[in-house]
Amino acid sequence: MSELGTRGTAWSPETRLYSDGVVIGADGGPVVVPARSGLRRLPGTGYLDPESGSLPGAALAAADEVAMAREILAGTDLPGRGTPYEAMAEEALLDIGVLTYPNGAAVAAGSPYWRYVWPRDAGYMAAALTVAGRPELAYAQLAYVAAMQEDDGTWQARYLPDGSRGVPDDRGLQLDGIGWTLWAAWVFAGATASDPTPLAALIRRAAGAALAALDPATGLPRASQDFWEMDLDEATLGSAAPLLLGLRTGRDLLALVGDHELAARAADGADRLATAVTDGFGAHGYARRISGTGGRDASVAFLLPPFARPSRGVDAAWRAAVDATTVGNGGVRPGEEWTDRDTAWTPQVSLHALAAASLGDSALAHRLLSWLDLRRTVLGALPEKVTADGRPAAVAPLGLTGATVLLALAALDGRPLPVPAS
Repeated sequence: MSELGTRGTAWSPETRLYSDGVVIGADGGPVVVPARSGLRRLPGTGYLDPESGSLPGAALAAADEVAMAREILAGTDLPGRGTPYEAMAEEALLDIGVLTYPNGAAVAAGSPYWRYVWPRDAGYMAAALTVAGRPELAYAQLAYVAAMQEDDGTWQARYLPDGSRGVPDDRGLQLDGIGWTLWAAWVFAGATASDPTPLAALIRRAAGAALAALDPATGLPRASQDFWEMDLDEATLGSAAPLLLGLRTGRDLLALVGDHELAARAADGADRLATAVTDGFGAHGYARRISGTGGRDASVAFLLPPFARPSRGVDAAWRAAVDATTVGNGGVRPGEEWTDRDTAWTPQVSLHALAAASLGDSALAHRLLSWLDLRRTVLGALPEKVTADGRPAAVAPLGLTGATVLLALAALDGRPLPVPAS
């Protein structure tokens, strides 16, 4: 049965807004604030404002807890501080904190079907926390993902946040998690000048898994679900590009932990994969499938800063992808073959904003960030989707979007992420 929205129009399950945001729960995990509930958070914190109403499971913060939360926020290197985006950045950073359990499990969102740890989402959140001056929380997230790593160095699509290493369904392994986790560890080690030795086991196993995923003949990875989470029987750029990033950053991390033999193998694997990506995907304008079918998608941005050195061919393909996937409300859909041509997805919008900011295209970055800022929920959260008529939809907040927004704002502030060497 459809639900009626505030304007009396029917909401389908794909377009309704499930939540206006999240607050800290009594167990330290996120508690969903239902859409149109009228509830608020205490400014500068992730706690429920009790004067706005009550919410089962929400923590009731003591005065010293509120003061501490505000002190922590004030002490961060908040990207976008002093700009028109400050409120969006502040809420995004607070939301990432609320989405992180005391054990370091960073869930994608607070709603039930998203209350799991995806390694790719956790990688972005850890990188954003590092840049924003919350390294202790970033490390906790990385340590949790490390504890979930499979014996062969890979990761399942997602994990329960209870520390059990349990998985909620049979989506199976997703190779891109290898790349995003190694990248996040590399960002953390570089920004904090930390010894990566405590993460050495993660680094070695992940680098080995990345190498094992490559076909010895073609240099391309085996077929795997990527961020679309759809089964295909061929390699996609959404898996190949993050693996390339993982091998390059893994190479550097392995050298730091003294494993020079594996570092050399990672470097060789990165060179082979880079050639395969250029010769294979580049031959047909960097479409998402190695066969050249299906058109371009957002993953071409993974071959641009801050993930890779820019090149003219990739830059042109990325701009063509942005144009081809822009929908009527001004946002973008995941790719050209995505069947819903009306709904925008905020992770892709924020990813393109990050690429634009990292390339120095401030006009495009500002356009996309302003678009996101105007489409937050009444609690200030960034949603997963935006409907054709511009309403926030699906879950809010989505940690992946908030993290990418923070990274884009840092680049606009003049402190972009480092780009790994080719």
